[in-house]
Amino acid sequence: MAPEPRTAVPVVRPGRWFVPAPPAGPLAFAFPYAGVGASSYRPWPARIGEVAVVAVQPPGRENRTREPAHRTHRAFAHDLADALLPYLDRDYYFVGHCGAVPYALETIFELERRGCPLPRRLVASSWGAPHRGLYGYLNFVDLSTADLHAETRLLFARAGVPVREDFVDLLTQVLRHDLETQRDYSYPAGARVPVPVTLLGWTGDDVVPADQVRPGWTECAQVEYEELEGAHLAFLSCPANLQRSLEHWLR
Repeated sequence: MAPEPRTAVPVVRPGRWFVPAPPAGPLAFAFPYAGVGASSYRPWPARIGEVAVVAVQPPGRENRTREPAHRTHRAFAHDLADALLPYLDRDYYFVGHCGAVPYALETIFELERRGCPLPRRLVASSWGAPHRGLYGYLNFVDLSTADLHAETRLLFARAGVPVREDFVDLLTQVLRHDLETQRDYSYPAGARVPVPVTLLGWTGDDVVPADQVRPGWTECAQVEYEELEGAHLAFLSCPANLQRSLEHWLR
């Protein structure tokens, strides 16, 4: 089989990938939501129990906007795995919401291919079984006609955060790239996720309804499921019910 095509990305210090720099002890690497970067985890506590929260910052976003973004999940996973290598000597976890989940999955598979220590658990919020296709907004949006500026403004309005118009322009470019990249994603045929998965559904989720999250996951992973009260973007603010859930699963 031909090797996976990769976008040329400049070699950067591993620290560019993580906000903040990973401290000693167990870590939860948090993958960013579609269209945004590591700052989307700013409302989260610095620690969940004894586990430090470290947001992943991919190229092409926020302080890395001058670096070309990856065009495939496989290329993303390859470079993130390189950056993760110094931190695989302790317990660690992956956390992601909605479109972040495929990036976390592909990174797990990349680490498995290398024979590296794997995360103790993946916490996957608002995402259906990956081998069954895309979900929510990604599944029906027509990129040729969609008003992604309006979608970006709506994202911030739902989060209750004011945003400048020039920043909307920048984030719209990131969102379009994310959607285009997600469209080309294909879960590896027959693959089984080699770590336990905790699925989170949200009672008020109008993007990926809770009843779409659980079906099919047992076909490709060992899963636990928990349903939390809240809307689709509640995850980004890490409300008290989510913190309690994470304290249970990140052990």
